[in-house]
Amino acid sequence: MKRRKGIKSLEEILKKFTNKPKLKKKLDGVEALDQLDTILGSNLRKYVSNKYFQNGIIYIHLTSSVLRSELSYQKEGMIESINKNIGRKVVKEIILK
Repeated sequence: MKRRKGIKSLEEILKKFTNKPKLKKKLDGVEALDQLDTILGSNLRKYVSNKYFQNGIIYIHLTSSVLRSELSYQKEGMIESINKNIGRKVVKEIILK
């Protein structure tokens, strides 16, 4: 396939677009929350009333105090797993509410 001069591939455009600092932070947050959903699974996700990512911290609002207590013991492992799956250190802390 012949390209005309000055035309870039979609891959080049997306890489340039996603390397912008503000957008990169947002995409990191979305990816971290997706990894959290994978770790929790569908059974535990139903107890999550709200979750969001801000400044390297995942905030999780839970409807079950028992689950909150259990997850508090597993926070470090969850952080390591999320960061490992993403490939870099994105999540610094998880706060359970």
